[in-house]
Amino acid sequence: MLKVAVGWCDEPDAVEATQVALDMAEKSLGGHIPQAGIVYAAVDFDLGAVGQAIAARFPELLIVGCTTDGEIAGGEGFLEDSLVITLFASDVISFTAGIGHGAIANPKGAAQGAVAMARTGSQVNPALCITLLEGLGTNIHHLVEGLRDAVGPDVPVVGGAAGDQLRFEGTRQLYGDTVTSDAVVVLLLHGPLSISTGVSTGYTPLGQPHIVTKAEGPVVHEIDERPAADLYADYLQQPSIFYPLAVQDETRKSLVLSSPLNFDEKTGALHLVNPVEQGSRVQLATASREEIVDAARNSVGQAFSRFDADGVDAALLFSCAGRRATLGTRTGEEFQSIKNVIGEDVPTAGFYCYGEIGPDTNGGVSLTHTNAFVAVLLGTPKSE
Repeated sequence: MLKVAVGWCDEPDAVEATQVALDMAEKSLGGHIPQAGIVYAAVDFDLGAVGQAIAARFPELLIVGCTTDGEIAGGEGFLEDSLVITLFASDVISFTAGIGHGAIANPKGAAQGAVAMARTGSQVNPALCITLLEGLGTNIHHLVEGLRDAVGPDVPVVGGAAGDQLRFEGTRQLYGDTVTSDAVVVLLLHGPLSISTGVSTGYTPLGQPHIVTKAEGPVVHEIDERPAADLYADYLQQPSIFYPLAVQDETRKSLVLSSPLNFDEKTGALHLVNPVEQGSRVQLATASREEIVDAARNSVGQAFSRFDADGVDAALLFSCAGRRATLGTRTGEEFQSIKNVIGEDVPTAGFYCYGEIGPDTNGGVSLTHTNAFVAVLLGTPKSE
């Protein structure tokens, strides 16, 4: 048995919101005692107060969480300025958690430290790694590489990078009742778990490929030996953060989207969420609102078509903050589009991220994505 329950509240007071969300989730558990929980919180919430309020009710509960760019909760769909708490209870699945610090300076070390800490709680190899990590200033690719190395190649890594409502001032992570930043937290699930994932963006590249001729980490200075912003001016007349850069990934043999954070008006440099190597082939990418919404449905459809269990016990969703910004008032349509696929009654929770994490479309190695919708379906294996 795997029982998952979701509670939410948009009251501004952190303690009151926590009590309301816990009441809702606990009621849905039907008497089962939760062993672990995930918190998604708007950036203005006092995360420490949230963690303390949860610990006061469930002293033994393992808790991880982060700030977001928007929240998702089944029954309500897209939420803003809210608190979402997901509780997990099971008689066949066990849970462990860990935290690693220094994600900006040493992303692989922080990721491996978080997993090592979590592994001390169980002798059983994990079936799934859920991670929430620093969303600003770090190399998300290296964080995910560190997580993959630590949990092993056969363990899916899913999750997202914390957000702060596009303020780009600072994100926070929660471990128990401890609030920090520059960290990676993990929740490991151990035992007979059925997992199915899907990922889709809806974006397509524009025009011919161009070459990055000068870059330093996530800052692209020149494309085709011209200021990087000129590429946007050629296609759009002016730079726009709503058009990600599609980067050819020779390892994946696919285009990986990287969202612009800002443009340097003086130099024309382009500051991206993820690093781009010098010499990379790039194109601008675009999608209509309809294509973005369709991508959410496609992602969940991929996961559902491969799901091998008696039923879906929970759906975890990780969508990009760039998608939310582009959809604007239509953001809620992403969640509405998936309900016909998984049904109305499946416990669902997620958040809008500064980078999404999950296996690629072929169900292979876990990778970082941007401007993507990652769906993760959980359940227990089919009965023999």
